[in-house]
Amino acid sequence: MKKMNRKAAVMAIAVLMGGGSVLSFQSTAAAAQETAMDSDAVRQAIAQLVSQGVLHGAGEGHMQEERHVTNAEAVKMIVLALGLKPSQEAAAQPSEPWYTAYVNTAAAHKLLEDSSKFLPNQPADPSELAAMIAKALQRDVKSVQYWMNGLQIGQEQHISRGDTARLFVAAEKAVRSEHAQIVSVKALNKIAFEMTFDRPLTLADEALAAAQANFIFEPGIKLVNQPRLKTGSFATYIVPVQTMQPDHEYTLTYKGQQTFRVASSGEMIQLKSTRQVTNDTFEVDSFRADGVIDYGYVISAYAGGRGANAAVLEEGNTLQGQTMQIIPSLAARQATLTPEGGQPVTVNYVGFTQSTDGRQEPKFRLPAGTALQPGVKYTVTSDWFELENNTFVAEQIEPLQIAAVSQTDERVVAVTLSADPGDELFAYRSIELKGSDGTVLTAQYRVQTRKGDTGVFDIQNDGRLASGVTYEVVPVGTWATADSVKLTAK
Repeated sequence: MKKMNRKAAVMAIAVLMGGGSVLSFQSTAAAAQETAMDSDAVRQAIAQLVSQGVLHGAGEGHMQEERHVTNAEAVKMIVLALGLKPSQEAAAQPSEPWYTAYVNTAAAHKLLEDSSKFLPNQPADPSELAAMIAKALQRDVKSVQYWMNGLQIGQEQHISRGDTARLFVAAEKAVRSEHAQIVSVKALNKIAFEMTFDRPLTLADEALAAAQANFIFEPGIKLVNQPRLKTGSFATYIVPVQTMQPDHEYTLTYKGQQTFRVASSGEMIQLKSTRQVTNDTFEVDSFRADGVIDYGYVISAYAGGRGANAAVLEEGNTLQGQTMQIIPSLAARQATLTPEGGQPVTVNYVGFTQSTDGRQEPKFRLPAGTALQPGVKYTVTSDWFELENNTFVAEQIEPLQIAAVSQTDERVVAVTLSADPGDELFAYRSIELKGSDGTVLTAQYRVQTRKGDTGVFDIQNDGRLASGVTYEVVPVGTWATADSVKLTAK
């Protein structure tokens, strides 16, 4: 069968509802007003779907837009409106119900947790519908719920046919496309652009290597991390780049097809204060109450794991009426640390520490083998952020203490400290496992795996624990101590 035109499908579904094995339909003045579609566009959409075999016949049945949509009807709308491709296995047999092929397609796309428990004739639950739409769009549920709230949908236990149609008109704007084009672009601050597309990018085009090839800025600044969709938006991205030159105009070429001239921004990220956290690491902080928010709390990719800390920014990047400055990805960022009376040192951002445990406290680490000197006053500066209080006096801080190491499998161990550090202090740390058979393995912390006092470490270089061998645990560097901590492999 010829591939269905998605826009035509959505136009038709906005005024059509599935019932039985054939969709019945009737255009009404109210439906036309709600969907802002003229009758000619509706007739054209219906004619195209009939010609493609999606619709069979033309009835005069009432649309019944106030009636609750069923699970079967909802699944059919997801498959048709969002362009899910059915597989050969999804086809229903002649003896099976009309909705079987759609349920099979939804299951193949992992929209249903257990299709065997699917209740086709039960009224669709708005929260479950939101979850299925999110999976179909490869997005977060919070965004779909935000769209529903904007349409005043899902306030009750069930959802009507008319409201479901309106939802899919909105959701269709979030269908990913390899042909997505930039609609607008502006600089947010010295290290990020905000770009709106006519459709979201595919996951492949969002990947860092592809994005660096597709987004070309002249004169040369590059993306430092992948573009990230903002939660609640249909196709607006935060695009992190190297520090922009002040008072400059860049030429952006996207996929060699679109060209834009965009002014740089001289806006520095506004941070509050700095403090030492270990003998070789310090942090800087910012606060939402001061109008600064980390991108980790406002992007679709992280929304599911941020709980109540996740947020949706409104027009103009406002939150509860306050304009917010967005800290983008800090990958590859640096700062300068200057000891009083000494020479400045370049320090590197410690990956995955910019927003952890509900706090906005990115960390920076001195070069390997160096440490902060107790009693010395240090000043922190950067070409991309400004600190209200930019100095701290270093102290002697006791290293973390490893209390135990346990085996998860032959390539993974769990490292437990004597106390919960209450922060992401494992980041980019390693241990050595010295075997009684003379072998030495190195294991590195797996970012963002700490739960309380315990973090997951992966054995590097394809190494494996050998059954029956006892390993002595030795921290790499001075970040921790381990007093006769041993592990006997299973």
